[in-house]
Amino acid sequence: MFACRLQQARCGWGPGLEFNIRKRKRAAEARKIFAPEDLKFLLQLPAFAIVSLFVPEWGWRAICLSMERLGSVSFAPRDSGVLQTLRSFGLVGDDHLRRVRATRHEHHIQIVRERLGGWSPAIALQGIEHLEAAQDAGHGAVLWIAHFSFNALAAKMAFARAGFEVFHVSRPEHGFTKSRFGIRFLNPIRSGAELRYAAGRIVIDRADPAASMNEARRLLRANKFVSITAGAWEGEMLVKARIGESAVEVASGAPRLARIAGAPLLPVFVVRDDSTGKLHVTVERPIDLTRHRDKAEMIQSAAQDFADRHLPYLQSWPHQWRDWEKLTAFTAR
Repeated sequence: MFACRLQQARCGWGPGLEFNIRKRKRAAEARKIFAPEDLKFLLQLPAFAIVSLFVPEWGWRAICLSMERLGSVSFAPRDSGVLQTLRSFGLVGDDHLRRVRATRHEHHIQIVRERLGGWSPAIALQGIEHLEAAQDAGHGAVLWIAHFSFNALAAKMAFARAGFEVFHVSRPEHGFTKSRFGIRFLNPIRSGAELRYAAGRIVIDRADPAASMNEARRLLRANKFVSITAGAWEGEMLVKARIGESAVEVASGAPRLARIAGAPLLPVFVVRDDSTGKLHVTVERPIDLTRHRDKAEMIQSAAQDFADRHLPYLQSWPHQWRDWEKLTAFTAR
């Protein structure tokens, strides 16, 4: 039934919604033993360690930007709509896009600092009333975390400090690299830092993807919180939502899980005020999953609502969003 409705959605049926949902077939692929990104990270790791220990945190941003200027190539979008979107958010020229990429290095420094000596940033958790309301209702909540540069560690810190148990759903390659060497030796640097604050990690088994979702549902039934970072890395069903004159694609797992479990879907945004260095973790009001009874309509509506909520954050902190280079031309179906 859902496949039939999905086909109708692709043809544009459904009131007031522009549908763009696709089903992905993931081909099995053998992991490399060692990859070029492994060597790159190994070369950067001593620098990250030195900076994290001996440079004040307010100086990390300038050092990371210098690193990016030395090593990066420019990003030149071919689609005029994507270029127009970038310009509408003030991202004009290579230097702005280097600033976007530099925040990735800074996040790595945060992780290394946490592993070496502990990282204690100033963090403000806003929207705690939405977490408390979800807990009072007894079904936990699915936290749909926007893909901003500092979300991975800071959000887990904020929730742990406030006393909320959050279990994070992540892919097997979560960390720095996808190779067997990286998964075994490098990625635990990051996952180990995060697990100091997360209640647990739900690793997706691609041979049995339903197992991770069943575990997430079990935790939600126990009134726990489950977090999922928005992206298109995993999931069989992908949906595109509009941002400006472009589109961003995300997996549909978060709204589908929340709908099945009867739990609220709470968008989470993590940004840093560069003038003070303070990180702000904002939990927004739930996305309405009851507006549409049809699954395809619910998924598309939830994704577009989530994308729309990005807009004020992108206007104020455009350099901290990680997905600018993933934007594609928007084509309504």
